[in-house]
Amino acid sequence: MALMTSESEDIYKLFHVPQPPAFGNDLDILIVDAEMDVRLILTHHLQKVGYKKVRVARDILAAHDAMRQQPAHVLLVSNDFTTPSASDFMAELRDDAALQKDVVVLITFPLNKPEIMLALETGFYHFIIKPIIPNTIVPNLKKAYEAYANPKNPERIYDCAKDHLKNKKYDEAKQIYLELSRHTATAARPHIGLAQIALAEGNTEEAIFQAKTAIQKNSNSVYAHAFLGDLWLRQGQLDDAVASYKTAIELSPLNILRYKVITEKLIEANRMEEASTLLEIAIGAGVEHPFINERLGYCSFRCKYYPKALKYLQRAVHAEPENISYLNSLAICYRDSGKFDEALDIYNKILKHDNDNSSVMYNKSLLLILMERKEDALKLLHRIVAKHPDHKKAKEKIHELAEDLDGTKPTES
Repeated sequence: MALMTSESEDIYKLFHVPQPPAFGNDLDILIVDAEMDVRLILTHHLQKVGYKKVRVARDILAAHDAMRQQPAHVLLVSNDFTTPSASDFMAELRDDAALQKDVVVLITFPLNKPEIMLALETGFYHFIIKPIIPNTIVPNLKKAYEAYANPKNPERIYDCAKDHLKNKKYDEAKQIYLELSRHTATAARPHIGLAQIALAEGNTEEAIFQAKTAIQKNSNSVYAHAFLGDLWLRQGQLDDAVASYKTAIELSPLNILRYKVITEKLIEANRMEEASTLLEIAIGAGVEHPFINERLGYCSFRCKYYPKALKYLQRAVHAEPENISYLNSLAICYRDSGKFDEALDIYNKILKHDNDNSSVMYNKSLLLILMERKEDALKLLHRIVAKHPDHKKAKEKIHELAEDLDGTKPTES
Protein backbone atom coordinates (compact mmCIF):
# COMPACT_ATOMS: atom_id res chain seq x y z
CA MET A 1 0.00 0.00 0.00
CA ALA A 2 1.48 3.33 -1.08
CA LEU A 3 1.41 6.45 1.07
CA MET A 4 -1.51 8.77 0.45
CA THR A 5 -0.61 12.35 -0.55
CA SER A 6 -1.73 13.84 2.77
CA GLU A 7 0.23 11.20 4.69
CA SER A 8 3.40 12.01 2.73
CA GLU A 9 3.00 15.69 3.46
CA ASP A 10 2.42 15.02 7.17
CA ILE A 11 5.59 12.88 7.42
CA TYR A 12 7.59 15.52 5.53
CA LYS A 13 6.57 18.13 8.07
CA LEU A 14 7.04 15.83 11.06
CA PHE A 15 10.64 14.89 10.19
CA HIS A 16 11.71 18.03 8.30
CA VAL A 17 12.68 16.07 5.18
CA PRO A 18 15.29 18.26 3.41
CA GLN A 19 15.00 19.57 -0.12
CA PRO A 20 17.26 17.86 -2.68
CA PRO A 21 20.02 19.90 -4.37
CA ALA A 22 18.73 22.30 -7.00
CA PHE A 23 18.63 21.00 -10.56
CA GLY A 24 21.77 22.12 -12.35
CA ASN A 25 24.89 21.01 -14.19
CA ASP A 26 26.80 20.17 -10.99
CA LEU A 27 24.71 17.01 -10.47
CA ASP A 28 26.45 13.63 -10.67
CA ILE A 29 24.98 11.55 -13.53
CA LEU A 30 25.50 7.84 -14.22
CA ILE A 31 24.49 6.43 -17.63
CA VAL A 32 23.80 2.68 -17.82
CA ASP A 33 23.34 1.30 -21.33
CA ALA A 34 24.81 -1.64 -23.23
CA GLU A 35 25.06 0.35 -26.48
CA MET A 36 28.27 2.37 -26.78
CA ASP A 37 26.58 4.78 -29.21
CA VAL A 38 23.89 5.62 -26.64
CA ARG A 39 26.49 6.17 -23.92
CA LEU A 40 28.52 8.41 -26.23
CA ILE A 41 25.53 10.47 -27.39
CA LEU A 42 24.29 11.11 -23.86
CA THR A 43 27.76 11.82 -22.47
CA HIS A 44 28.73 14.13 -25.31
CA HIS A 45 25.55 16.19 -25.15
CA LEU A 46 25.51 16.47 -21.36
CA GLN A 47 29.16 17.55 -21.28
CA LYS A 48 28.53 19.95 -24.15
CA VAL A 49 25.87 21.81 -22.12
CA GLY A 50 28.03 21.97 -19.00
CA TYR A 51 27.56 18.74 -17.03
CA LYS A 52 31.01 17.84 -15.68
CA LYS A 53 30.19 14.79 -13.53
CA VAL A 54 29.06 12.22 -16.10
CA ARG A 55 29.94 8.54 -15.68
CA VAL A 56 29.00 5.47 -17.73
CA ALA A 57 28.47 1.74 -17.12
CA ARG A 58 27.86 -0.84 -19.81
CA ASP A 59 25.74 -3.16 -17.67
CA ILE A 60 23.88 -3.24 -14.37
CA LEU A 61 26.59 -5.19 -12.55
CA ALA A 62 29.06 -2.41 -13.34
CA ALA A 63 26.44 0.21 -12.38
CA HIS A 64 25.87 -1.53 -9.05
CA ASP A 65 29.60 -1.41 -8.29
CA ALA A 66 29.77 2.24 -9.38
CA MET A 67 26.87 3.20 -7.10
CA ARG A 68 28.52 1.47 -4.14
CA GLN A 69 31.69 3.47 -4.73
CA GLN A 70 30.02 6.82 -5.44
CA PRO A 71 26.24 7.57 -5.41
CA ALA A 72 24.71 9.50 -8.30
CA HIS A 73 22.05 12.22 -8.21
CA VAL A 74 20.62 11.03 -11.53
CA LEU A 75 20.68 7.53 -13.05
CA LEU A 76 19.84 6.96 -16.71
CA VAL A 77 19.11 3.23 -17.03
CA SER A 78 18.25 1.30 -20.19
CA ASN A 79 15.34 -1.15 -20.12
CA ASP A 80 17.15 -3.42 -22.59
CA PHE A 81 18.72 -5.42 -19.75
CA THR A 82 17.16 -8.71 -18.66
CA THR A 83 19.69 -10.24 -16.24
CA PRO A 84 18.90 -8.27 -14.15
CA SER A 85 16.25 -5.95 -15.54
CA ALA A 86 16.08 -2.22 -14.93
CA SER A 87 13.18 -2.94 -12.54
CA ASP A 88 15.34 -5.41 -10.56
CA PHE A 89 18.01 -2.74 -10.29
CA MET A 90 15.42 -0.22 -9.11
CA ALA A 91 14.31 -2.61 -6.34
CA GLU A 92 17.94 -3.02 -5.26
CA LEU A 93 18.41 0.74 -5.15
CA ARG A 94 15.27 1.18 -3.06
CA ASP A 95 16.03 -1.45 -0.43
CA ASP A 96 19.81 -1.47 0.03
CA ALA A 97 20.78 1.11 2.67
CA ALA A 98 24.27 1.33 1.14
CA LEU A 99 22.92 2.48 -2.24
CA GLN A 100 21.85 6.11 -2.05
CA LYS A 101 20.02 7.34 -5.16
CA ASP A 102 17.81 10.21 -6.16
CA VAL A 103 16.34 10.33 -9.68
CA VAL A 104 16.15 7.34 -12.02
CA VAL A 105 15.23 7.89 -15.69
CA LEU A 106 14.41 5.02 -18.04
CA ILE A 107 16.16 4.95 -21.44
CA THR A 108 13.68 3.17 -23.68
CA PHE A 109 12.05 2.75 -27.04
CA PRO A 110 8.51 4.21 -27.16
CA LEU A 111 6.16 2.69 -24.56
CA ASN A 112 2.40 2.20 -24.59
CA LYS A 113 0.25 3.60 -21.78
CA PRO A 114 0.22 0.45 -19.56
CA GLU A 115 4.02 0.19 -19.89
CA ILE A 116 4.41 3.86 -18.92
CA MET A 117 2.19 3.39 -15.85
CA LEU A 118 4.13 0.28 -14.80
CA ALA A 119 7.46 2.08 -15.14
CA LEU A 120 6.21 5.02 -13.06
CA GLU A 121 4.85 2.66 -10.40
CA THR A 122 8.21 0.84 -10.34
CA GLY A 123 9.91 4.13 -9.45
CA PHE A 124 11.16 5.66 -12.69
CA TYR A 125 10.49 9.39 -12.79
CA HIS A 126 10.59 10.04 -16.53
CA PHE A 127 11.84 8.68 -19.84
CA ILE A 128 14.46 9.32 -22.54
CA ILE A 129 13.11 7.81 -25.74
CA LYS A 130 15.26 6.05 -28.34
CA PRO A 131 16.33 7.08 -30.93
CA ILE A 132 17.66 9.89 -28.78
CA ILE A 133 17.07 13.49 -29.85
CA PRO A 134 19.88 15.49 -28.17
CA ASN A 135 17.90 18.65 -27.41
CA THR A 136 15.29 16.63 -25.47
CA ILE A 137 17.81 15.15 -23.00
CA VAL A 138 18.11 17.99 -20.49
CA PRO A 139 14.37 18.91 -20.53
CA ASN A 140 13.51 15.28 -19.75
CA LEU A 141 16.07 15.16 -16.93
CA LYS A 142 14.58 18.36 -15.53
CA LYS A 143 11.06 16.89 -15.59
CA ALA A 144 12.31 13.78 -13.78
CA TYR A 145 14.10 15.85 -11.18
CA GLU A 146 11.01 17.99 -10.58
CA ALA A 147 8.94 14.83 -10.06
CA TYR A 148 11.46 13.60 -7.49
CA ALA A 149 11.59 16.97 -5.69
CA ASN A 150 7.79 17.14 -5.39
CA PRO A 151 6.91 17.32 -1.65
CA LYS A 152 4.20 14.72 -2.30
CA ASN A 153 6.84 12.15 -3.31
CA PRO A 154 7.20 9.46 -0.57
CA GLU A 155 10.55 8.24 -1.97
CA ARG A 156 12.29 11.29 -0.52
CA ILE A 157 11.09 10.22 2.93
CA TYR A 158 12.73 6.82 2.46
CA ASP A 159 15.87 8.47 1.11
CA CYS A 160 15.98 10.73 4.19
CA ALA A 161 15.78 7.67 6.47
CA LYS A 162 18.55 5.94 4.49
CA ASP A 163 20.69 9.05 4.76
CA HIS A 164 20.25 9.09 8.56
CA LEU A 165 21.20 5.40 8.69
CA LYS A 166 24.28 6.02 6.54
CA ASN A 167 25.34 8.84 8.90
CA LYS A 168 24.70 6.66 12.01
CA LYS A 169 21.78 8.79 13.18
CA TYR A 170 19.93 5.65 14.16
CA ASP A 171 17.24 7.20 16.35
CA GLU A 172 16.21 9.63 13.59
CA ALA A 173 16.12 6.84 10.99
CA LYS A 174 14.17 4.57 13.32
CA GLN A 175 11.47 7.20 13.94
CA ILE A 176 10.92 7.64 10.19
CA TYR A 177 10.73 3.90 9.48
CA LEU A 178 8.32 3.33 12.39
CA GLU A 179 6.07 6.11 11.08
CA LEU A 180 6.24 4.67 7.55
CA SER A 181 5.35 1.20 8.87
CA ARG A 182 2.19 2.64 10.46
CA HIS A 183 1.10 4.17 7.15
CA THR A 184 2.09 1.27 4.83
CA ALA A 185 0.54 -1.85 6.31
CA THR A 186 1.64 -4.24 3.55
CA ALA A 187 5.09 -2.80 2.74
CA ALA A 188 8.31 -4.65 3.56
CA ARG A 189 10.58 -1.61 3.15
CA PRO A 190 10.07 0.07 6.56
CA HIS A 191 10.85 -3.20 8.33
CA ILE A 192 13.90 -3.82 6.17
CA GLY A 193 15.07 -0.36 7.28
CA LEU A 194 14.39 -1.20 10.93
CA ALA A 195 16.29 -4.49 10.49
CA GLN A 196 19.27 -2.61 9.02
CA ILE A 197 19.25 -0.19 11.99
CA ALA A 198 19.08 -3.07 14.51
CA LEU A 199 22.03 -4.78 12.80
CA ALA A 200 24.04 -1.53 12.81
CA GLU A 201 23.35 -1.24 16.55
CA GLY A 202 24.50 -4.83 17.13
CA ASN A 203 21.06 -6.25 17.94
CA THR A 204 20.95 -9.25 15.61
CA GLU A 205 17.86 -10.80 17.23
CA GLU A 206 15.84 -7.63 16.61
CA ALA A 207 17.20 -7.49 13.06
CA ILE A 208 15.99 -11.06 12.44
CA PHE A 209 12.57 -10.19 13.90
CA GLN A 210 12.23 -7.16 11.63
CA ALA A 211 13.42 -9.07 8.55
CA LYS A 212 10.83 -11.80 9.25
CA THR A 213 8.18 -9.09 9.70
CA ALA A 214 9.16 -7.62 6.33
CA ILE A 215 8.60 -11.05 4.74
CA GLN A 216 5.24 -11.39 6.47
CA LYS A 217 4.22 -8.04 5.02
CA ASN A 218 5.44 -8.95 1.54
CA SER A 219 6.56 -12.51 0.91
CA ASN A 220 7.78 -11.52 -2.57
CA SER A 221 10.40 -9.08 -1.25
CA VAL A 222 13.61 -10.47 -2.74
CA TYR A 223 15.79 -8.17 -0.63
CA ALA A 224 14.06 -9.16 2.64
CA HIS A 225 14.75 -12.87 2.05
CA ALA A 226 18.36 -12.13 1.08
CA PHE A 227 18.89 -9.89 4.09
CA LEU A 228 17.46 -12.55 6.40
CA GLY A 229 19.95 -14.98 4.84
CA ASP A 230 22.77 -12.58 5.72
CA LEU A 231 21.56 -12.50 9.32
CA TRP A 232 21.34 -16.29 9.58
CA LEU A 233 24.86 -16.54 8.14
CA ARG A 234 26.15 -14.12 10.80
CA GLN A 235 24.56 -16.36 13.43
CA GLY A 236 26.27 -19.43 11.99
CA GLN A 237 22.93 -20.99 10.99
CA LEU A 238 24.06 -22.12 7.56
CA ASP A 239 21.04 -24.21 6.58
CA ASP A 240 18.66 -21.35 7.36
CA ALA A 241 20.92 -18.90 5.51
CA VAL A 242 21.03 -21.03 2.35
CA ALA A 243 17.25 -21.58 2.50
CA SER A 244 16.63 -17.82 2.66
CA TYR A 245 19.15 -17.14 -0.10
CA LYS A 246 17.57 -19.82 -2.27
CA THR A 247 14.12 -18.25 -1.82
CA ALA A 248 15.48 -14.84 -2.83
CA ILE A 249 17.08 -16.30 -5.94
CA GLU A 250 14.01 -18.35 -6.89
CA LEU A 251 11.87 -15.20 -6.65
CA SER A 252 14.18 -13.47 -9.12
CA PRO A 253 16.16 -16.20 -10.94
CA LEU A 254 17.47 -13.90 -13.69
CA ASN A 255 18.73 -11.23 -11.31
CA ILE A 256 22.54 -11.46 -11.40
CA LEU A 257 22.81 -8.88 -8.62
CA ARG A 258 21.29 -11.40 -6.20
CA TYR A 259 23.81 -14.08 -7.21
CA LYS A 260 26.64 -11.56 -6.93
CA VAL A 261 25.80 -10.28 -3.46
CA ILE A 262 24.77 -13.65 -2.02
CA THR A 263 27.75 -15.62 -3.32
CA GLU A 264 30.13 -12.90 -2.12
CA LYS A 265 28.83 -13.50 1.40
CA LEU A 266 29.12 -17.29 1.12
CA ILE A 267 32.61 -17.14 -0.42
CA GLU A 268 33.74 -14.80 2.35
CA ALA A 269 32.43 -17.39 4.84
CA ASN A 270 34.35 -20.10 2.88
CA ARG A 271 31.11 -21.91 1.95
CA MET A 272 32.05 -22.81 -1.63
CA GLU A 273 29.74 -25.82 -1.99
CA GLU A 274 26.71 -23.78 -0.96
CA ALA A 275 27.68 -20.90 -3.28
CA SER A 276 28.07 -23.38 -6.17
CA THR A 277 24.62 -24.84 -5.48
CA LEU A 278 23.00 -21.41 -5.74
CA LEU A 279 24.99 -20.42 -8.83
CA GLU A 280 23.80 -23.59 -10.56
CA ILE A 281 20.24 -22.26 -10.23
CA ALA A 282 21.33 -19.47 -12.59
CA ILE A 283 22.72 -21.99 -15.06
CA GLY A 284 19.47 -23.99 -14.84
CA ALA A 285 17.43 -20.82 -15.43
CA GLY A 286 19.38 -20.18 -18.64
CA VAL A 287 21.37 -17.19 -17.37
CA GLU A 288 24.28 -16.80 -19.76
CA HIS A 289 26.63 -14.28 -18.22
CA PRO A 290 30.42 -14.48 -17.84
CA PHE A 291 30.18 -13.43 -14.17
CA ILE A 292 28.10 -16.51 -13.30
CA ASN A 293 30.54 -18.79 -15.12
CA GLU A 294 33.57 -17.15 -13.46
CA ARG A 295 32.07 -17.42 -9.95
CA LEU A 296 31.04 -21.05 -10.49
CA GLY A 297 34.49 -21.82 -11.86
CA TYR A 298 36.14 -20.10 -8.90
CA CYS A 299 34.01 -21.98 -6.34
CA SER A 300 34.65 -25.30 -8.12
CA PHE A 301 38.39 -24.53 -8.15
CA ARG A 302 38.36 -23.85 -4.40
CA CYS A 303 36.66 -27.21 -3.92
CA LYS A 304 39.41 -28.78 -6.12
CA TYR A 305 36.87 -29.86 -8.77
CA TYR A 306 39.34 -28.93 -11.49
CA PRO A 307 37.56 -30.27 -14.64
CA LYS A 308 34.35 -28.45 -13.64
CA ALA A 309 36.30 -25.30 -12.72
CA LEU A 310 38.11 -25.29 -16.06
CA LYS A 311 34.84 -25.70 -17.98
CA TYR A 312 33.22 -22.64 -16.42
CA LEU A 313 36.33 -20.47 -16.36
CA GLN A 314 36.91 -21.22 -20.05
CA ARG A 315 33.33 -20.10 -20.74
CA ALA A 316 33.91 -16.85 -18.86
CA VAL A 317 37.13 -16.13 -20.76
CA HIS A 318 35.50 -17.00 -24.08
CA ALA A 319 32.80 -14.39 -23.36
CA GLU A 320 35.28 -11.74 -22.18
CA PRO A 321 38.71 -12.66 -23.61
CA GLU A 322 40.36 -9.42 -22.42
CA ASN A 323 39.18 -9.68 -18.80
CA ILE A 324 42.43 -9.98 -16.83
CA SER A 325 40.71 -11.20 -13.67
CA TYR A 326 39.05 -14.06 -15.57
CA LEU A 327 42.28 -14.91 -17.40
CA ASN A 328 44.26 -14.93 -14.17
CA SER A 329 41.71 -17.25 -12.51
CA LEU A 330 41.86 -19.62 -15.48
CA ALA A 331 45.67 -19.63 -15.43
CA ILE A 332 45.76 -20.47 -11.72
CA CYS A 333 43.29 -23.29 -12.32
CA TYR A 334 45.44 -24.66 -15.17
CA ARG A 335 48.51 -24.42 -12.93
CA ASP A 336 46.97 -26.23 -9.97
CA SER A 337 45.51 -28.96 -12.19
CA GLY A 338 48.98 -29.62 -13.65
CA LYS A 339 48.41 -27.99 -17.06
CA PHE A 340 51.53 -25.81 -16.85
CA ASP A 341 51.94 -24.98 -20.56
CA GLU A 342 48.33 -23.74 -20.83
CA ALA A 343 48.81 -21.57 -17.73
CA LEU A 344 52.07 -20.13 -19.11
CA ASP A 345 50.38 -19.24 -22.41
CA ILE A 346 47.74 -17.24 -20.54
CA TYR A 347 50.25 -15.36 -18.38
CA ASN A 348 52.28 -14.48 -21.47
CA LYS A 349 49.12 -13.24 -23.19
CA ILE A 350 48.23 -10.99 -20.25
CA LEU A 351 51.75 -9.59 -19.91
CA LYS A 352 51.95 -8.87 -23.63
CA HIS A 353 49.21 -6.27 -23.13
CA ASP A 354 49.86 -5.37 -19.48
CA ASN A 355 53.60 -5.89 -18.91
CA ASP A 356 53.62 -4.06 -15.57
CA ASN A 357 51.04 -6.25 -13.83
CA SER A 358 52.87 -7.31 -10.67
CA SER A 359 50.21 -9.82 -9.60
CA VAL A 360 50.36 -11.66 -12.90
CA MET A 361 54.18 -11.53 -12.98
CA TYR A 362 54.32 -12.99 -9.47
CA ASN A 363 51.88 -15.79 -10.36
CA LYS A 364 53.93 -16.53 -13.47
CA SER A 365 57.10 -16.77 -11.34
CA LEU A 366 55.41 -19.34 -9.10
CA LEU A 367 54.45 -21.31 -12.20
CA LEU A 368 58.04 -21.18 -13.52
CA ILE A 369 59.27 -22.61 -10.21
CA LEU A 370 56.83 -25.51 -10.54
CA MET A 371 58.14 -26.03 -14.10
CA GLU A 372 61.70 -26.26 -12.68
CA ARG A 373 62.66 -23.02 -14.46
CA LYS A 374 63.92 -21.39 -11.30
CA GLU A 375 66.48 -19.09 -12.92
CA ASP A 376 63.77 -17.66 -15.19
CA ALA A 377 61.54 -17.25 -12.15
CA LEU A 378 64.34 -15.40 -10.30
CA LYS A 379 64.82 -12.98 -13.23
CA LEU A 380 61.09 -12.26 -13.28
CA LEU A 381 61.02 -11.69 -9.51
CA HIS A 382 63.90 -9.20 -9.80
CA ARG A 383 61.93 -7.45 -12.53
CA ILE A 384 58.93 -7.19 -10.20
CA VAL A 385 61.03 -5.67 -7.41
CA ALA A 386 62.68 -3.23 -9.84
CA LYS A 387 59.26 -1.93 -10.85
CA HIS A 388 57.54 -2.40 -7.48
CA PRO A 389 60.18 -2.01 -4.70
CA ASP A 390 57.61 -2.62 -1.96
CA HIS A 391 56.49 -6.02 -3.29
CA LYS A 392 57.17 -8.01 -0.12
CA LYS A 393 56.23 -11.45 -1.49
CA ALA A 394 58.55 -11.06 -4.48
CA LYS A 395 61.46 -10.10 -2.19
CA GLU A 396 60.85 -13.09 0.06
CA LYS A 397 60.67 -15.43 -2.91
CA ILE A 398 63.97 -14.01 -4.29
CA HIS A 399 65.74 -14.88 -1.03
CA GLU A 400 64.18 -18.33 -0.98
CA LEU A 401 65.12 -19.08 -4.60
CA ALA A 402 68.63 -17.70 -4.37
CA GLU A 403 69.39 -19.91 -1.38
CA ASP A 404 67.91 -22.88 -3.22
CA LEU A 405 70.00 -22.23 -6.34
CA ASP A 406 73.43 -21.59 -4.83
CA GLY A 407 73.11 -21.71 -1.07
CA THR A 408 73.87 -18.01 -0.60
CA LYS A 409 71.74 -15.06 0.40
CA PRO A 410 71.46 -12.29 -2.21
CA THR A 411 72.06 -8.65 -1.50
CA GLU A 412 68.99 -6.50 -0.93
CA SER A 413 67.26 -5.39 -4.14
